[in-house]
Amino acid sequence: MKQYTVDNWITLEYPQTFEYQEEETFVSFYSTEENAMGTLQLSIYESDAEELTPFEAAEQEINLLVEEFDIELTSPLETRRNSMKEALLAVDGKEEGIFLRIFAYSDGERLVLLTYSADRESLELEEIETIMTSLKWIS
Repeated sequence: MKQYTVDNWITLEYPQTFEYQEEETFVSFYSTEENAMGTLQLSIYESDAEELTPFEAAEQEINLLVEEFDIELTSPLETRRNSMKEALLAVDGKEEGIFLRIFAYSDGERLVLLTYSADRESLELEEIETIMTSLKWIS
């Protein structure tokens, strides 16, 4: 696994077969394998949500994204981590026929929004899930 750090805020690990590309407002992670399906985009920023728990901040961010882009949800919101210090939530959806898995990771003050998009669900999701389990805040 390779390691990526974002502005001394978070760190994550990603597979050796993945590469990343930094843009002005987000980072894209993608597989370089021949049968690659999708892209994981990561954005990080300070949360606008004052006095919300990490869970509430992450949930609010997912709801705003779903509403703004008129995403059809295909699964219920799933809690991956939830404590007083952090929350990681995920939900699946579709936008114009594209499969999406949306993740929001928050400590209440900072928020990471990650969106995996692909033509369809595939085994590549296992690698995306591995990336998600590696997410950690840098204190």
